Amino acid sequence: MKNPAICHRLACVLLALSALSAQAREEALILDAGFKPAELAGTLMKSSTDAREVRGLKRVAITGFDVEFVTKGAASASATEIGRSGSASTSVYVTLVGVAEPDFQAIVDQLYAEFVRDVQASGIEVVPAAQLMASGTYRKMAAGGSPAPHKKSGGGEWSTVFTPEGRPVMGLSLQSKGVLGAFGGLASMSGAIFDNIELQKELDATLLTVRMVVKFVDLASSSSSFLGRISGTASVTGKVSPTIAAGATQMSLQSALGGAQFGLQRPLQIDAAAIPEIKDVSSVAGNIGLAVLSLAIGKGGSATAVEKEAVADPVRYRELVSAGLGNVRELMVERIKGVR
Repeated sequence: MKNPAICHRLACVLLALSALSAQAREEALILDAGFKPAELAGTLMKSSTDAREVRGLKRVAITGFDVEFVTKGAASASATEIGRSGSASTSVYVTLVGVAEPDFQAIVDQLYAEFVRDVQASGIEVVPAAQLMASGTYRKMAAGGSPAPHKKSGGGEWSTVFTPEGRPVMGLSLQSKGVLGAFGGLASMSGAIFDNIELQKELDATLLTVRMVVKFVDLASSSSSFLGRISGTASVTGKVSPTIAAGATQMSLQSALGGAQFGLQRPLQIDAAAIPEIKDVSSVAGNIGLAVLSLAIGKGGSATAVEKEAVADPVRYRELVSAGLGNVRELMVERIKGVR
C-alpha cells in the first residue's frame, strides 16, 4: 500500500522544482520613472550583426509598421500521479475586454506619427508616405501583405495586427496560407529580395520596418515539464498586465549593402492599472482572481474549464499602453541614431 506521507512529500518536491523552472523564465522589466531609453537602448534593443552595412544612414522609407495586440490567451494543463488511476486537467481562457479596435487604431496612428517625428528630429530624412505609396514597386510588395486590421491566432493566443491607417500588414499573408513548398518558398524569398533592392534604388533610401507586440496576460502550464505532468496536480498560473513582448518586437534596416535587425531583449511590463479588474465568467465556483488555478487528482480523474475577462479601463489603457510603446519607439530611434 502506498504511504500517504511519502507521496505528499514527493508531490511537494515535484511542485517546488516546477516552480523553480517557471522562475527561470525571463522576468519583464517594469516601465517606470527609472526607465531611461537613451541609456538602455544598447542593451535592450540589440542587433544580430554589427550593423556596419547600414552605417551612414541619411534617408529611410518606412515600408512596414505593424503593431500586434493580443486579445485572448489560453493554456491547458494535465497531470497524473504514480500509483493512482485517472488524471486531472484544467483549461484557462482569458479575454481582454473594455477596449476595441478604434482604441488600438488610435494608439498605432499616434505611435507612427511620433516615430516619424523623432526619426526626422534625429537628422534623418523620411520618405513621405504619399511618395512611398505611389511607387509601383511598393504597391507590388504591399499586394503580398494583408488588409489591416489582420486577425491571427496560434500558440494559445488570439490577436489583431494594426498599421497606420491605409497601410497593409506586411509579411503575414504568406504565413496565413500555410507551409510553402520548397521551390515556392525560395521563389517568394528571391522575389522579395529583388523588390527590396528595386525599391531602395527607386527611392534612394534605406528600407525600415517596425513590428511591436503587446500582450496582456502571461499564462504558464504545469504540464510543460515532465515533473509537472506527474505531480498529480494540474495547474495554470497567470498574471494580467499589458506587456510589450521581447523577441517579436523588432526593427529592421535594409540598405543596398546589407541589413541589420534589432530585437527587444526583455519583455517590458506596463502599469497594471490599465487593466484594473479580472472577472470570472465561467460556471466553475471558487476561482477568485487569476492566481494559481489547480485541481488535485482524484479517483477517475477530474477536469475543469475556467473563463475569465480582463477588464481594461479604456482611457487608462490607451494612456499607459501608448506611453509603454513610446518607450520602445525611443529605444528604436536611439539605435537609428547610432547608425547615422
